Amino acid sequence: MTRSLHSDLVTELAKNHLDQIHLISFQIGSTTYYRSTAYFDIVYDGNTYTAGSEILNLPVVTEIGKPTTANVNFRLDSVNQAFMTLFLTEKHIHRPVIVYRAYLNDAGALINNPYILFKGYIKGYRITETTTGSNIEVDVANHWANFEMKKGRRTNDNSQQKQFAGDKFFEFSNSLIVDLEWGKKLDEAE
Repeated sequence: MTRSLHSDLVTELAKNHLDQIHLISFQIGSTTYYRSTAYFDIVYDGNTYTAGSEILNLPVVTEIGKPTTANVNFRLDSVNQAFMTLFLTEKHIHRPVIVYRAYLNDAGALINNPYILFKGYIKGYRITETTTGSNIEVDVANHWANFEMKKGRRTNDNSQQKQFAGDKFFEFSNSLIVDLEWGKKLDEAE
C-alpha cells in the first residue's frame, strides 16, 4: 500500500524523541469501539480512543507488492464480563477493524494524520479465562480473505432442505440427466 507521510510527521521524525502508538477501532453489533495503546485517551477524527492496558499483542503487519490474504490478530487483556458478553451475543463476524499507526511528539500531542496500518474484518475470536482475568484474542483478515469464497446455493434437494425444510421444489432435480447449456445459441436447423 503506497503511503505518503504528512509533513508534520516528517519534521518530527527528524527529532530525537518520538512515541509510536496504535489506534484500533472495531465494531461489535452496531457499536464501534475505540482503543489506544497510548497512556492517555486520544481524540482522532472526532472519536475518543480509550487508553488502557487491555490491548496486548498488537498486530505485526507485513506488506508485499501483490494482492494476498493478510491475517492479523490483537488481544484484549483483562476484559470485563459485560464486554465478553458482547462477543458472545452480538454480531461480530465480518465487522470492520482499522488499525492506525500514530506518533506523539515530545509534549504528548498527536502528530497530524495517523495512517492506516491495517484494515480488515473480524473473522473470529478466542476467549481465554484464568483465575485472574479474561482475555479475548480477535482474528482479523483483510478484504481478500473472502475472494475465493463460494456463495450461493446448489440446485439440489439437500441444499433446498437446509434453507427451506419440507419444500419439495428440488426433490427430483437429481433425476434430470440432460445437460443444460446456458448461453449458447441454438442452431437454426433444429
